Amino acid sequence: MNMHPDDKDDMRRLSVLLPRLIDDQLSDAEGKELVAILQSSPEAQAHYLNYLQIHSELSCAWGVVDSVNPAHLSEDFTTADEKSAASTMPSIPNTWTGTNVNLQGLVAFLVLVIGGLSLVLVLSLSGYLGGSVEQGTTPVVEGAPVVEGDDGPSQPIVASIDTPNATSENAFTKGFDVAMAEPVAAVVVRSEGDSASKLSIGQRLTSGTLKLDQGFVQMEFMSGAVVAIEGPAELQIHSKNAATLLSGSVSANVPPRARGFVLNAPKAAIVDLGTEFGVSVTPAGTSEVEVLSGEVELSLLGDDGNTLISKRVKEATRISVDREQDLLQTITAKPKELPKIIAYEDEALPRTDEYAELIRRDSPLLYWRFEDVDESAVANQLIRNEMGPNHAAILRHGQNGGKNIQLTNGYLRLQRSDSARYLVSEQPISGLNQGPYSIELWMKPDDLQHATVLGVFPESRNDSRIFLNVLEIVTDTFMIHEPGALRFLHRTPPTASYETGTNAFTPGLCVPGQWHHVVAVKNTDAMEIYLNGHLTRRVPLADDNVDGSGDFHLIFGQLAAAPDWRQFSGAIDEIAVYSRALTPAEIEHHFTVVSP
Repeated sequence: MNMHPDDKDDMRRLSVLLPRLIDDQLSDAEGKELVAILQSSPEAQAHYLNYLQIHSELSCAWGVVDSVNPAHLSEDFTTADEKSAASTMPSIPNTWTGTNVNLQGLVAFLVLVIGGLSLVLVLSLSGYLGGSVEQGTTPVVEGAPVVEGDDGPSQPIVASIDTPNATSENAFTKGFDVAMAEPVAAVVVRSEGDSASKLSIGQRLTSGTLKLDQGFVQMEFMSGAVVAIEGPAELQIHSKNAATLLSGSVSANVPPRARGFVLNAPKAAIVDLGTEFGVSVTPAGTSEVEVLSGEVELSLLGDDGNTLISKRVKEATRISVDREQDLLQTITAKPKELPKIIAYEDEALPRTDEYAELIRRDSPLLYWRFEDVDESAVANQLIRNEMGPNHAAILRHGQNGGKNIQLTNGYLRLQRSDSARYLVSEQPISGLNQGPYSIELWMKPDDLQHATVLGVFPESRNDSRIFLNVLEIVTDTFMIHEPGALRFLHRTPPTASYETGTNAFTPGLCVPGQWHHVVAVKNTDAMEIYLNGHLTRRVPLADDNVDGSGDFHLIFGQLAAAPDWRQFSGAIDEIAVYSRALTPAEIEHHFTVVSP
């Protein structure tokens, strides 16, 4: 879908009117002009929805957005395309908290004009922009949207979800893409037990209610928080940053990037301060909080939903929330059993000799396998090319002695580090971009943090932002995509300029702890990205953005050869680069040999 109006005058006016709408500065005449543009253009409507969606998500996650210097929203390194996109985004004032009657009135009127803004977005515009979840407030979505695939619709995104009546569906979602209106909050990474069988690994969860009679479910929120729930239990999912436990028990592990994740319970709110903790709600409705490591800020909420009493709870402490007497009391009795968050197994890719022979027969330029590696080669930091003496790979350990990049179980294992650690080609590939080529690999991410799996950069570059290609897991960027998707970026000629880059995003997301087969293809007139044997996106390339000269290196595990720039954490295996475009049949065959 084209997210920008075709009429350049309309687009120019939207770039002025929408920031004024966000800042509550629209005059009556400007409001009428905005309504007229939206009435006349479906493309303008889609652009309007995306614009408000971005601001809703950014405000929930970050509060006020600095439009002059957005670098604090991401990691230390921000590419030029993201800086360009960020420069068009106005700041969101602190006063926009859902109490501004003029703004809400205009937003509501525009919703009626367009005829389909989702209930989730309306709630985010009115009640959740401050990043907190008010006690007793439950955002619900109409029905459980499905993910379309080659074999038709898959299972509903949420297994058990409270829904409004059919009239609400017509009022809020008619005529619009459900996935655009309902951002993904979490993804299922483990599902065990009879009552959890309706939830499959990789299933995306939006706002809604998850009910388990029995069984076990572990999910990763898009903020990075990992939550385990064991039935019988009931959990309301509000957003990537917040959930409410209504009954049962959950455990949460919150990494630094998800700091501030909020878990509510009856008359209680637990704000993470970098920790692992558990929460239980007894049948009587009493909330108990146990901090396993780190600390949390525990609030006892008053009748108005705001903090009545607040307490910093440290490691190895259990606190009970007494709703009758409005007290936070330390518990000295034996701790209750909490669901255990299960670490991902370091299992090897189940490849066979048949797979290796198949790849060799398809004649890649280079093929790195990471198994049966000569110890002397490892000591010299070299990984040999299965296809010949040239194009070996160099293992760069950085300053940690190799602890965060190593060969194990026949694959390359990477963990995030304060210093650079990566795999890079020893010699450049000459003329790689003079025609079609394909890059194939298997990857198993540890999480959905924004991370670079692969970069292809010119040998002669003098700016670390200059790339021919980037293959990344993308989350929390200024671009429009599903969180946790894969991004294939192509730039001919390689440059740091945003205008020359073309992106292909997968419509689905990758799943932590699972092996994925990924193939990026630059063809004669288009770029393609395949995930697990299937073409997920094909994007045409302009005539001046296809072929080009130059010699190119490959880097795996981070964005550039500098400390902690978008480091990938997880496993990589079976890397192959071809001087031609693999066919869809070849790619599907490669995948099915490993995963029938």
